[in-house]
Amino acid sequence: MILQLTDHEVNRILDALDTYSCAKNLQFQDSGGHDEEARTDRDSADWVWQKVKGQRDLQFDVSVADAVGEGDKSSSVDPYDFSGLEY
Repeated sequence: MILQLTDHEVNRILDALDTYSCAKNLQFQDSGGHDEEARTDRDSADWVWQKVKGQRDLQFDVSVADAVGEGDKSSSVDPYDFSGLEY
């Protein structure tokens, strides 16, 4: 499944996951480390946060690479071609 999200939506999701993870971590700590459900929920939220952030960072890196032309193997560059540099 592919989801199309805006940067704002991704940031809201990341913030919500972080808030949820912190709340579950406090619940886990308040229980003296005995609330396994809170620990599992915290770890799951952290895992999803890492996946969403990693995907966002990857898409940003790809868009930067596309903007500067990295990975474009279809055209060759002639280092002695000065066309377009005339005044």
